[in-house]
Amino acid sequence: MFYPKSPFLRYPLVESQLCKGNFSLLEDLLVWLCRTPINTTYRVNILTYSTESFKNEVETILKQRYKLPPKIHTLPDLPELLCIGPTEISPKPNEQQKEIIVDTCCGAAVLRGAHIYAIGVLAMESGTKEGDLVNVYADLSQKCKKGLNIRFESNEKIYLGQGKVLMQRYQIYRSEGPMHGIAVEMINTISGVPSIGDLSNAQVLLQNLPSIVCGRVLDPQKGEIILDMCSAPGNKTTHLAELIKDHGTIIALDKTETKIKLVKDKIERNQLQSIKAYAFDSTKSYAADLSCNSVDLKPPFKSQTFDRILLDAPCSALGNRPMLSSNMTPKMLESYTKVQKKLFSNAVPLLKSGGTLVYSTCTVNMAENEEMVVWALEKFPDLILQPATPVYGGPSWPCDGLSDANRSMLQRFGPADNKMDAVGFFIAKFLKG
Repeated sequence: MFYPKSPFLRYPLVESQLCKGNFSLLEDLLVWLCRTPINTTYRVNILTYSTESFKNEVETILKQRYKLPPKIHTLPDLPELLCIGPTEISPKPNEQQKEIIVDTCCGAAVLRGAHIYAIGVLAMESGTKEGDLVNVYADLSQKCKKGLNIRFESNEKIYLGQGKVLMQRYQIYRSEGPMHGIAVEMINTISGVPSIGDLSNAQVLLQNLPSIVCGRVLDPQKGEIILDMCSAPGNKTTHLAELIKDHGTIIALDKTETKIKLVKDKIERNQLQSIKAYAFDSTKSYAADLSCNSVDLKPPFKSQTFDRILLDAPCSALGNRPMLSSNMTPKMLESYTKVQKKLFSNAVPLLKSGGTLVYSTCTVNMAENEEMVVWALEKFPDLILQPATPVYGGPSWPCDGLSDANRSMLQRFGPADNKMDAVGFFIAKFLKG
């Protein structure tokens, strides 16, 4: 199978920035980023459903689809998680079949087990009929024209797997826009990830393992006042509410009404009472001039308001796998740390003495991860690094200003992690003294 040499081929300077010139880390990282995590993880809302019931449901689906179904397992210290392993199928292109072309974003989702919605189909050969089996490719060159009706010839298209056509060309390329729904149902993929689509509903949610671990690291307790500073789309927020059994107060913030609506929709769908969501810029969430007697839990907030704070920061998202292409520039990469520092500077005064702050990103970039921890410890002497448990990743990368003891308390999901193959992620836990 063809993979790009580097997902940052257009901007090679980004490569050295990721690892600060540590090329022994870089080579493994770039290969790893192009590969698909082999595990699919769902989070079960154990307030309303059981992991065992969902496990039985998934087993039934997989038995219907595969002669040798993938293995399914749970984890003792993450009782809300169900992990689905890979299949043993390794499909190859069938030259007798027609081709479907998708973009790299859709291609990555397909390799993670998704089906193809009509909006994701770049090209479909003329004469393709409903029910046909087709070869599915992703266009790495970004040169395939939308609506192309002949075979797209390129050395930079990669084979993803085999799919079954559910919509014809006229349904996909209508002048008023494509029909809603699945256009191509994937039968198998080269990644081995089961092609079962997204089984999410009000009781279960497709969610990456590190994101689930993140909520457990924060370890929220019943009756506490908790802040989720960058909450959209609400996956981690609802997890926190489930962990406190919906007894407590969780304030969910995000910058725009559009983003916070995603959170509110999840709150309503899950019928959670403990979450209050506001469209508010968290870089302005701390107001030093608020009266100490203020008990209003609407933003902005007075100092020492929260028992625990989750700062799942806006980031360069360079941990998303598989990464088939990237338009990230050095200038774009440098912009995220400025926002992250502003968020930290609001979070620390809002946290009560003895309170817990968890900082996380879904990127592999050292400047947004290890270097941000070094900056925070220097900037805020009252922050004390704590072990980020439970541990499913590995220790942080070597970084000036971090001792080996500090590195062991941080949790990084990357190519050196052999426990659970997941997306790239970083978690740091602090106690405010």
